[in-house]
Amino acid sequence: MIQRNLIECTIDISQPLPELAAVISAVLATRPDVDARIELLHALEDQITTALLALEGGEEDDE
Repeated sequence: MIQRNLIECTIDISQPLPELAAVISAVLATRPDVDARIELLHALEDQITTALLALEGGEEDDE
């Protein structure tokens, strides 16, 4: 048997920023250790940076 802890979210895509912020807050609340929360936020920052670089690099191709 695999034990899993899940958070199911329904996100209103007409308001993506507050919705994503709420999801991030909910996930962070599951991490009692401050260092674990910091590590998670840094990993998320890396993913966001990668996505931004890909989008910004792709803009030149669109022009």
